Amino acid sequence: FESLVRNLARDFRDWQNIEATGGPGDDGIDIRAWERTKFITNTDDEGDEGVHPMDGKLWIIQCKRKKAIGPSEVEKILEDGIDKNAPPYGYILAAPANFSKRSLDVFREELRRLGVMEFEMWGRSRLEDMLLLPKNDSVLFTFFGISVVSKQRSRTADIKFSINNKNKLLRLLTDGRYNHNFQKPILVRD
Repeated sequence: FESLVRNLARDFRDWQNIEATGGPGDDGIDIRAWERTKFITNTDDEGDEGVHPMDGKLWIIQCKRKKAIGPSEVEKILEDGIDKNAPPYGYILAAPANFSKRSLDVFREELRRLGVMEFEMWGRSRLEDMLLLPKNDSVLFTFFGISVVSKQRSRTADIKFSINNKNKLLRLLTDGRYNHNFQKPILVRD
């Protein structure tokens, strides 16, 4: 599930780096990503060194493979995964669950309180929508063996095949002269 989310997140922002950090001792962080920023200075007004240009804006992505996550569990996930002294710039909680309004509200309130600037909850419907986007067709095929784009291509091929057959019939029925005189006997076999 973490690999799936990481692949879906690749086009979410202009990332400078994405790291899979999930596993034992991951401190509640499955994926860390640094968003590329346009304006980073290495010194502030007083000449002190600031953010390193390779750092960018830190995003934390937490993946939970659960069918249901309630408001109290959302609070626990955020409490375990965010350092209150150094919150990330952005945070994503991804789970194949349908989040209730109360869970969404708790998520929003807690992250605002902690000082996180941008945040998103990717639930079941959001993940499904992302997978069905044409840009994520390779992800859909890799993880589920389904390709929406190839089905569209096959429909296009069917239409081209039909048009080609129509043109062949017109050439045969009109002897290559398109005078719309179709009063000619023909034999059709299966």
